[in-house]
Amino acid sequence: MPRLTPADASLILDHVVGDACIPTATASALLGGLPFPDHPTPRLLRSLLLRRLAADPVSAAALDSLELLSSLLDSDPATPVSAAHIAVAAFLAASAPDFDAAARALFARPDGRARRAVDEEAGGDPALASSEALAVADQFEAAVGNAFSQEALKGLFGDRAKAERRVRDLLAAEWAAIGPSRLELAAEQIAGDGAVETWRAADETVRAKYRILVGEEKAREILSRIEDPISSPQVHKVIHDLKSSCADLHNVVDDPLPAAKAAADKVLAARMDNAVNINAEVNNQAANCSIAGSSAVNDQGETLRKGMPSSLMDWNPTAQSLLWEDSIDSDGSRSQLHRPHLPSPRRIPVSPLQVAENKSMRRRARRWSSVEEEALKDGVEQFGSGNWKDILSHNADVFIGRTPVDLKDKWRNMMR
Repeated sequence: MPRLTPADASLILDHVVGDACIPTATASALLGGLPFPDHPTPRLLRSLLLRRLAADPVSAAALDSLELLSSLLDSDPATPVSAAHIAVAAFLAASAPDFDAAARALFARPDGRARRAVDEEAGGDPALASSEALAVADQFEAAVGNAFSQEALKGLFGDRAKAERRVRDLLAAEWAAIGPSRLELAAEQIAGDGAVETWRAADETVRAKYRILVGEEKAREILSRIEDPISSPQVHKVIHDLKSSCADLHNVVDDPLPAAKAAADKVLAARMDNAVNINAEVNNQAANCSIAGSSAVNDQGETLRKGMPSSLMDWNPTAQSLLWEDSIDSDGSRSQLHRPHLPSPRRIPVSPLQVAENKSMRRRARRWSSVEEEALKDGVEQFGSGNWKDILSHNADVFIGRTPVDLKDKWRNMMR
């Protein structure tokens, strides 16, 4: 079996010792069997101090552990570290055989151990220290040589269970805030939410190692998410929720499109009928004018040939004559009279309406194939409902002869 490197041992110890669910005996056996790293992680040191405190919560050694823990956490004076530290120190002073000596060692300025710890937690500024810690330190310092104050303090802080309860509260808070180990963070990056980004950035050699760590089934799942980034479970859940919401909306709200389409068809049919009637009336008027013109008689009483004009002006009724005719007035003088312009025949009005559409030229309905339906589903998932032009342009080889309106109508029917 290959020997573990210090880096590997540090990862294992950081994970195992930092897990509060693992018994202390197991953690101690692992510490004895693995080489302790030269540069342990802060989490490993923190978990070692917490286990040390749990084994001996109220003692002079507990004060050492609390001081080291405070330096690691760089915590606020009002945190449970300060409360636990002052509670243990007060119990040790109150329960000591020589109260004065213990109080001086723990609380006297400037050499008192508890007093110094309080000042260090406040960053050297007494104003930032915990008011509770300062009050207890002042009380014990004032009680040196005062028997009456000593008896009062022994009654307040001489209970070991109370001091130990403060330490247990600190342990619960620190274990809850210790955070994940480096192995857990690595596992999250390789097999958790960050797996897609990690595997995408890795080459084939590194991916082979990842396969061994996560297993073949999990590796296939991650690789499929890399190849199809929208096929993640979260995306599928959102799509399913959207489909359910659309179905519920269709059940509650009536679709106004069929009624609007029926009204539009009715108006269009009325306009088409009106256009047919106008065209028939115009054709009748033209026929009547043609019949009347064929039996017209000229000035000499001669019947004109049917369809032949009586003069050259009839060939172009809009032209103006430049001819002048001489005539003799009653007094014998000659005058020039302008030949009158012949009126043009009546113009036939043109209907502004479109000629009725030849119904035989309309597109014939064509059934939708399963391939088209699947392509429509995929297109809605990719571009969203309503983007029918994009769906049609990206699947032109499938939707042959279809229009965006056809896609919209088919999707509405499919959703029902």
